[in-house]
Amino acid sequence: MKPILFSIIFAVFFSACSKNANEGFNKPASFWYERLIVAVSEGNLEQADSYYNSLSSEHSASPLLGEALLMLIKAHIDNKEHLLAGFFVNEYKTRFSNANNVDYISLLGIETNFYAFSNYSKDQGFIDENIGDINHFVILNQNNKYIPYISHILTSFKLSKLEMNNEIIRIYNIKDKEEAKEKYKEYNSELGVQDIEFIPSYVPWYVKIFSW
Repeated sequence: MKPILFSIIFAVFFSACSKNANEGFNKPASFWYERLIVAVSEGNLEQADSYYNSLSSEHSASPLLGEALLMLIKAHIDNKEHLLAGFFVNEYKTRFSNANNVDYISLLGIETNFYAFSNYSKDQGFIDENIGDINHFVILNQNNKYIPYISHILTSFKLSKLEMNNEIIRIYNIKDKEEAKEKYKEYNSELGVQDIEFIPSYVPWYVKIFSW
């Protein structure tokens, strides 16, 4: 599924870049960078992506590229375009990851997925995938300086899973499925977050009707 999604991103990304034809070419890196900043400030992220492509194509070694990518990542996250944000995170990781920023780049990737999360009742596979991935990351990267925040994100995903499981338990209780109910109680115990107090997700009544 992911290769297909990224193919779509590439198609949209590079087709948008054709709109830059009337901007000229062989411009200095600062030309494209300044226009990218203006486009981001105006909320025109499609144009900003296009300016980044011009900057990257004409000045592949420019130190402005890294700053431009970070700007686009944050802008797409703020605009809830998390798939594109993830694309640019991977672009940054490939081109600019080093010993000094590897901790931050790892955080950006995890944070992008966290902000992409919308509703526990609709994103069950997404929750499970992120719990597994972040658990694995935390075990292998104890020295990452952002581990406390990453652990907080992991806890948030686990609480969402707990909430989802509790809803399943409620349904099984109504249907007198005792064995299935006990199995999900075991799943909740394995999450290790049952003693944490939290504000439940707000799910409108009309959504609940169609969720189960």
